[in-house]
This record gives sequence, structure tokens and C-alpha cells, in this order.
Amino acid sequence: MKAMLWSDLLVAKKYFVQQILLCLVVAVFVCIMTSNLYVGMPLASVMMPFSLAFTLFALDERGNWEQFRLALPLSRTDIVLGRYASLAVLALIGLVLGALILGLVVAAATLFPSIPQLAGLLTTLSWQGIVLVAAISIVIILAMFSLTMPLVSRFGMTKAVRFVPLLAVVGIMVVFSLGGNDEMSVFATNLANLLATPGGTLAVAGIVLAAGLALYALSGVLSVRLYAKRQF
Repeated sequence: MKAMLWSDLLVAKKYFVQQILLCLVVAVFVCIMTSNLYVGMPLASVMMPFSLAFTLFALDERGNWEQFRLALPLSRTDIVLGRYASLAVLALIGLVLGALILGLVVAAATLFPSIPQLAGLLTTLSWQGIVLVAAISIVIILAMFSLTMPLVSRFGMTKAVRFVPLLAVVGIMVVFSLGGNDEMSVFATNLANLLATPGGTLAVAGIVLAAGLALYALSGVLSVRLYAKRQF
């Protein structure tokens, strides 16, 4: 598992600077143009790790690394869990990048308050907002990895990408179907009231994070079983 983790990180290291610079430019631009202080953190937290993850998947197939690893003293479980560990590290790096982007936007708004696009950004700044957005950001990318990894483990990247858009469409349909539900409207109102308090914000962030980690762990168990049955 450790060998797989370091192998992935060494490969991803070659693309870090390019991806970080791209995310910085895009996320800061989106924050300023939308006058939304918090949009940059989830954008960077998803964009950079997910892009690097698919780079790892693609290099595995292009270089036949999947077959080569099976000839090494690594079990299939080690390979899958090592990949999950490396993706978790990438998710944390993405979160740090998102926090850096948030800091840059706050600094820009503080130094140049006369710029219209920056003028109102600091009015929404609060530690509660930062905590909640950070938790949501890490859970979004963990959820995306949780859905993608079992497909890649079973079918490989080339075949798995055929199913990813389908999962996205299904997810969007589920969200929209829940949006018009009266019970969901009541739930949203109660949630907003809860988030208005510091304790409520911490509780919701903790629950969201715990749910994301649980989903990631379950996905890992499923991927181990699927990869054990995969034929090369």
C-alpha cells in the first residue's frame, strides 16, 4: 500500500505546478467575476485532484502499469488501498489550494476595495462560512472519487469514463427531484436556522465530513472486491 501511495504521488508531482497554476487562475477569476468569496475553494478542491486522478488512471493504461504491478510483490488489495490513499492526499492538497485561493481573494479585496468586483466580497467573510465550505469541498471530491474508483477498478479507465456522465446525470436528476419536495423545503429551512449558530455550523460540518469519509471507506471496500475479480 505504501509503495503504491508513493508511486502515485511521484507521478502526480510532475503535474502539480501546472494544475495548481491553472486552478489559481480559474478559481480567482471565478470568485471575482461572480462576486462570490467562497466559490473558489470547492472549485479548486475538485478541479485539481480530479484532474490528477484521471491523469493517474490514464497513465496506468497507457503504460500498462496495471499489469506490471501484478508482477510485483503487491497484493491487489494493496494496489487499490494505495490508490485510495493517494487520492485522499490529493484531495487534502486540493483543499489547501482552495484555502490559499480564499486567502488571496480576501487579500485582494482588502488591498483594492475600490474595485467594484472586490468591494462586497468581505461582507460575507466569516469563520462559519469557511468551515462549512471547507467541509463541503472535501466531501464533494471524496464523493466523486467514491463513485469513480469502483468503475475504474472493475472496468479500467477507458470503459469507466462511459459511465461517469451517466452517474452525473442521475445525480442531477435526483437533486432536482428533491428540490421541489415540501419536506425538503422544510428541511432546508431548518438547516439554514441551524447554520446560523456557531454550534450548528460545526455540527453540520462534522456530519457532512463523517458522511463523506464513510462513503469513501465503503467505496474502498467495494473497489477491493471488484478489482480482485478483474481480468487483465
